[in-house]
Amino acid sequence: MIPRALAVALVLALATGGAPRADDASAPKVRVALDRLRVREVSPALAQVVEDRVCAALGERAGFEVVCPGDVAATALLARNAALLGDCRSDDCMKRVDDVKAADQRVTGAIEKSEKGIVLSLQLTAASGPGPRVAEKLPEDLDAIVERIPAIVKRLFP
Repeated sequence: MIPRALAVALVLALATGGAPRADDASAPKVRVALDRLRVREVSPALAQVVEDRVCAALGERAGFEVVCPGDVAATALLARNAALLGDCRSDDCMKRVDDVKAADQRVTGAIEKSEKGIVLSLQLTAASGPGPRVAEKLPEDLDAIVERIPAIVKRLFP
């Protein structure tokens, strides 16, 4: 008799097509880093929610490996602590942070309040230079803002 958990796992594997195809696993991922959003006249809490949602929306795009500002901050804290404890030299520790920050493409942007309301602007930049730029007025409701962000991020990648 097959244990129930194993049977469920087999059914799920068969229903979803089993293991990923070899071409899916070997596809190179584009490393995209989101820089911390510039904030002007918007509450820090709202800015953080928007930044987190932008980063999550980038991660939802197929073929991307995303570096969020929180990832860089956590790595910097760990590197600082490692240097203080003597686990690595200062230069070696900082190289860890640089390695995390390295990316094929960068997304920069701002969230600011103007006479039009709250505006989110994002720009994609690659080694070849500046790419698409998107600026959009956000709704007043937080849930509506969070819902709108994936569509804004999608417009960065034509």
